Amino acid sequence: MKQITSVQNPYIKALVQLQEKAKLRKQTSTFLIEGKREIELALKGGYKMETILFLSEIISEKELTTLIKSSNSEKIENFKRGLPKN
Repeated sequence: MKQITSVQNPYIKALVQLQEKAKLRKQTSTFLIEGKREIELALKGGYKMETILFLSEIISEKELTTLIKSSNSEKIENFKRGLPKN
């Protein structure tokens, strides 16, 4: 499992762009979802997860693993709430 330690991380910056730009979401055929309930709904709907970022203060890695046991997504623990604003 990777851990993100800076909001200046290029991966986080790319996620912010994906969150803010509909054109980029269409081009990459990807989107962001937030929250345990939404992850559960997406998995039930047959969506494949590429990456899941989570806060260990909110959901443990064990809970997350149970939630996505059928998913082959990469798990990345985020170090603080929310994504940086541009």
